[in-house]
Amino acid sequence: MNGIRLSKGLFVFVISACWLLSCSKGNNPEASSNIPNVSVNVSININTSPYTGLTKIGGEAYVSGGYRGIILYRKDANTIMAFDRTCSYDLSDANGIVQAQTNGTAICLECGSTYSLYSGAVNVGPSTIGLKVYNTTFNLASGAVTITN
Repeated sequence: MNGIRLSKGLFVFVISACWLLSCSKGNNPEASSNIPNVSVNVSININTSPYTGLTKIGGEAYVSGGYRGIILYRKDANTIMAFDRTCSYDLSDANGIVQAQTNGTAICLECGSTYSLYSGAVNVGPSTIGLKVYNTTFNLASGAVTITN
């Protein structure tokens, strides 16, 4: 009977360790971003050009700021996400900039990494580190968006 308890305990330990190791920082953009910190404080209105794409869910827009630009994505009726456009795979490659796709992802045309625009997490590598996420506030009534870090 002790052997079974030990085996169950060992099993639980192994499963727990595997679970913890599988939660890699590569899929947690905020905790793992290797993008350099720069001050960000940008305000836009989604009802004015060139940001009107954000008036619909799934829409995107680009703004200056961040390390190599910022991509905005309308996640749902009340949420606009903001990510640095810098691909996290190779920071020394100035061409490593992500572009929004029509399917809720962004792709780096330089290395081929794809990222979720819902969270910034890596979908497909070679990158293992998610996009840098910026804070946003969104006033649905006025269309005002503020992006900060």
